[in-house]
Amino acid sequence: MIVAPVTLSFSDYRKNQLGYLIVMIFCAIYNLCLTYITYGKNERLMKLLKYTFYLDIPMISFILYVRGGLRSDIFLLYFLIILYNGAKYGYSGTFGSLGQCLFYFTIASLLATPIDEMDWNRYIIRVIYLIILSVVMYEVNRQITESHSKERKARELAYRDPLTKLHNRLLMSEYFEKLRTQYEQTGQTFSIVLLDIDNFKRVNDTRGHAFGDRVLQAFAYLVAECISNDDFLCRFGGEEFLVFFANTDRSNIFEKVDMIRREVEEYDFFGENITVSIGINIFKNNYTMIENISLADEAMYAVKNTGKNKVLMYEDLAFSLNRM
Repeated sequence: MIVAPVTLSFSDYRKNQLGYLIVMIFCAIYNLCLTYITYGKNERLMKLLKYTFYLDIPMISFILYVRGGLRSDIFLLYFLIILYNGAKYGYSGTFGSLGQCLFYFTIASLLATPIDEMDWNRYIIRVIYLIILSVVMYEVNRQITESHSKERKARELAYRDPLTKLHNRLLMSEYFEKLRTQYEQTGQTFSIVLLDIDNFKRVNDTRGHAFGDRVLQAFAYLVAECISNDDFLCRFGGEEFLVFFANTDRSNIFEKVDMIRREVEEYDFFGENITVSIGINIFKNNYTMIENISLADEAMYAVKNTGKNKVLMYEDLAFSLNRM
């Protein structure tokens, strides 16, 4: 439809001035609407946009009619419709739009040319062109879609820990910057939390590494169930896990994290009692991501050195150290 108005200037418009004028005006309005919908990102209009090919096909057919039916090469624009719908909707889009194009192409050809003067050989050849090229375009779209799917799966696997299926450390920076930007725009802070399973080496040594892997998987699942979709959880390394708790501050983070500690303490890890030491740091904007994580790490190791199975905020640790 964007290309169609350009082709009109190459025809002898004087034979059908009104028809060409209507087509030009309609196409101009239609293209302006598409531009507005695409760049305006209006959600309601975007939903309507996917149905616009129902307008494209009859309009191209009308242009085909006013340009002489079979004598016009405008039928090639049908390929753009078929290609678009094939890329967007796959098999059903390709052959659904092909069927509609063949129907409208036939009607436009018959209306533009009396039946007794119809060049059926040319008609059949063009129908064959439409069918063959549609099949070719479908196969190309299928190959492209499969390639994108494989690329997406490979990228997803690269960001996943193979054992626990959680995110790995590769996504930390991206999510941290997202929360930092949110803080700068809204003032809503967030928390960095490090969790370390207590005495995990003993579990591996006494029950075996396969059992230790099962514990890690169960622990990851348990923690994931305790956080919201806005939070970020990843395996930080070994038996350490990191969480970015969005929209949290000193007034509410301790309760959330201590709930995780209690859930772990009460959970039956295949007959093994497991506890976790947790360090918390409230985001500090004048510190880098690594420095913010290091503060949570300091709090977590302070818990390790003072009995384990506890939650400690870095701010409390810093306060106690300053008093000593």
